[in-house]
Amino acid sequence: MKKGFTLIELLVVLVIISLASAFVLPRFMAPMGNLTLKTATKKIAASLRFARSQAVSEKITRVGAFDFDHRRLIVFSENRNKLSDEEKSASGKQLDITYDFPKGVFLKKATAGADEVNSGMFNIVFFPNGSSSGGEVVLSNASDKRYDIQVDFITGMVTLAKGDS
Repeated sequence: MKKGFTLIELLVVLVIISLASAFVLPRFMAPMGNLTLKTATKKIAASLRFARSQAVSEKITRVGAFDFDHRRLIVFSENRNKLSDEEKSASGKQLDITYDFPKGVFLKKATAGADEVNSGMFNIVFFPNGSSSGGEVVLSNASDKRYDIQVDFITGMVTLAKGDS
């Protein structure tokens, strides 16, 4: 009697392994999309916090502009056009920040008071005294997981919350 496995036995084991992996792999891949959304949300919140701190420390008005059409955040100084190129380079500070959202992360909506925006541009303005225009931005992914970024209009503080799906 020979020791070993027949070709049929090996094929049956391979079929079982492939069926098991077909059910298990999607379970491991779904959290990766949620992780991308969470990371993007934290980067956006950090950019807004940076804009607020720059507005206070530099005594300039900073704007966080959310572009729904191009899926990105642009943070810039409101008076950036008034500065010459020499002043921009002499300051040694990064005046503009552009953050393109990763694939699969979308701006769902943005609100400021009673106004709701679903397309175009949405601005949150940070003033030199630390306050802001305030607002809320909702980010989502393909599986409809949501994160909310809220900016308080009095203090300018940026907070994160896991949104209701």
